[in-house]
Amino acid sequence: MTTETTGSNRRWWFGVADLAGVSLEEGALGLERIHLSIADETFNVLEAIPVTRPVSEPVRLMHHGISRLSYRSVALLGRGLNAAAGFGLQSRP
Repeated sequence: MTTETTGSNRRWWFGVADLAGVSLEEGALGLERIHLSIADETFNVLEAIPVTRPVSEPVRLMHHGISRLSYRSVALLGRGLNAAAGFGLQSRP
């Protein structure tokens, strides 16, 4: 295999990693928005019921905090993959 072919192949794989990183980050953040929106519908119902009202807001805060931490950890992984791919694309073979 020639150096040119190897370099082209390497750039292709870094391009795939770049695309995967962006997709992972944006997908995780999009799913976070959807998840929290759906959860808010349920928490709004619980807020309207007198018996569940006292605990619904603390549980909502805990749920949203854990959910944000989870989705944003995945998004951070995607951002890291994207950064690594960008670094690889800038370097010479």
